[in-house]
Amino acid sequence: MNQPMTFMWNNETAEMAKKAGATGGISETGAYEGEIVSAVYTFGKDGSQSQALELSLDSNGLKANFLRINFLGKDGQQTFGMGLVSALMWVAQVKQAQPQQVQGQNGIEWHCPALVGKKVGLFLQKVLYTKNDGGDGYKFEVRHVFQPGTRKTYAEHAENAPAEAIAALELSMKDKDERIHGGAQFSGSRNAQHGGNPYANQTGGAPQSRLQQNSGQSPIDFDDDIPFAPIGLPFPSHSIYAL
Repeated sequence: MNQPMTFMWNNETAEMAKKAGATGGISETGAYEGEIVSAVYTFGKDGSQSQALELSLDSNGLKANFLRINFLGKDGQQTFGMGLVSALMWVAQVKQAQPQQVQGQNGIEWHCPALVGKKVGLFLQKVLYTKNDGGDGYKFEVRHVFQPGTRKTYAEHAENAPAEAIAALELSMKDKDERIHGGAQFSGSRNAQHGGNPYANQTGGAPQSRLQQNSGQSPIDFDDDIPFAPIGLPFPSHSIYAL
C-alpha cells in the first residue's frame, strides 16, 4: 500500500511555490533577475570575424535560452555589446573571464565558465516580428543591465545615486511591434500572439547559435557596425533572443 506524503512548508517548497503556474519561458517586457546557467561563445561564418556570447538564464523558474550578445562585429571591431558583457562582469563580480574548451554534443565548444552560476539583472524589451511562414514571433532587446537586489545600474553604483533607471523603464517601456502586414512594417507598442522560433528571417555572417546549427536555420544579421557604448550610459538596444 502506498504511503501518502506529508506536505511541509520550508525554504525549498517556498521556492517551488514561486514557480507555480509559470509558463516556463520569459515572454514579456520587464526587469528580470536570474542566474546564468550557461555561457557559450559563437563565431561568425563566411569570413565574418564576429563573435558573440550565448547565455541561458533562469529567472525564478522562467527560462530564457540561447540569449546571444554580439560583442565583435564582422570586421573584428568591438560593438556596444562589449559594454554589455563588461556590465555583466561587474554585476557578476568577475574581473577576468577566460574561455575554456568543452566537449559538446556536436564537437568542441568554447565556454565562459566564470559567468556560470552568477546572478544578473537584465531589462528586456519584447519585440514582435513576422516569421518566414507569416506567423508571429518575438525576440528580446536588452535595454539595461542592473545589479540584482539593489536594482542599481553601473552608472548609479559609480555615482552613488539611487536606483531609479530600472523603475523608470518599467513604467515607460512597452512592447515594440516590428511585424510586417501587407508589405508594410509597423513599429510601436502593440500586444499580439507570440510563439514559434524567433530565429526565423535570419541572414548574414553573424554568429550562429548552437540551436540554429542543429536545426539548419540561418543566423540573424546583427548590426555589427554600431559603435561601442561605454558602461554607465543607457545601452542602445541590443538584441538577445529567447526560445
